[in-house]
Amino acid sequence: MNPLYVILSVMLALAANIGASAAPVEHEAASLSAAQGASQHEAASVTPAVSEEAKTQNFALKTNLIYDALLMPNVELEWRINNRWSLAAEADVAWWKNDGRHKYYQIMNFAAEGRYWFHSYKPWHGHYVGLSAGGGKFDLEGGRTGYKGEGFLTGLSYGFMFPVSSCLSFDAEVGFGYLYAQYKVYKPQDDHYLFQHKSRTNYFGPVKVKFSLVWRFNAFDSKAGK
Repeated sequence: MNPLYVILSVMLALAANIGASAAPVEHEAASLSAAQGASQHEAASVTPAVSEEAKTQNFALKTNLIYDALLMPNVELEWRINNRWSLAAEADVAWWKNDGRHKYYQIMNFAAEGRYWFHSYKPWHGHYVGLSAGGGKFDLEGGRTGYKGEGFLTGLSYGFMFPVSSCLSFDAEVGFGYLYAQYKVYKPQDDHYLFQHKSRTNYFGPVKVKFSLVWRFNAFDSKAGK
């Protein structure tokens, strides 16, 4: 037999065997790649998207522009508990006086309020109702008669908050309730203040009106890990 023919026959047989064995490997590799792709697709499909809730600011810092215009600096901090509830605490202080003219405009008030949000717009924005309570002290005199004492108030409020930018909003609120105050009535005379009598007031009606500038902060982004 021709040796060349034998060598060619063996080479062809080896080539055929190698090709036959390589085809399943390639097929298996292709199947493995497809399986990995399917697994990645499945993993991507079950990966939750970053929710709008996760990006919502948790705190808001406010100032009532009406009180500011009345020379009563004020600040309010509100904490958003969840989609429906928030807690707010505020302080209003006007501590002006002119002893020479017997003019006193001194008010110090602290209050807290729990709010329920209807979320007609989105978190932090829309309609809400609140229940508030607070108290403080005052000294008010315009040159003739002065009133110095302390008071307590509680009531229900209704408000609406709307956005003006990604971090700024406006908050409009009115409140109706009960105010109790006890105080001393006095009259200035020369460098003295003459006590007149004690009095008290029980009042039902409007107890607050607010139009506040709001800065929302402490945004949480779970995708960035912050």
